[in-house]
Amino acid sequence: MHANPVIHVDGLRQRYGDYEAVAGISFTVGEGELFALLGTNGAGKTTTMETLEGFRPAHAGTVRILGRDPHRDRRALRPRIGIMLQEGGFFNDLTVAETAGHWRGFTPAARPAAEALALVGWATRRA
Repeated sequence: MHANPVIHVDGLRQRYGDYEAVAGISFTVGEGELFALLGTNGAGKTTTMETLEGFRPAHAGTVRILGRDPHRDRRALRPRIGIMLQEGGFFNDLTVAETAGHWRGFTPAARPAAEALALVGWATRRA
């Protein structure tokens, strides 16, 4: 058990009508820890992630991100977490520089696009 987990889930349950998509899962993730949520199609991974991201409240159980309820405190948590949605990410017709510039608009106090590209070794792929 982590003293101050970054993510804490205890007995999470999520339903869609009579169907229980998430049946009481529990886990914690500590700062700097790599964590993977694996399972077959229909196992509740996406529903669990949507709950962690604050897109839906938990039907039962406790979910905390940085000690806060991700649904109720979504506005306060948003600047502290990063989310890559499963359907999205990059715009097919944009260059690397255009994509970096676009995503800067979603990030408070973002680095200049050229600096961010240099930081990840993509400065030569701008065009």
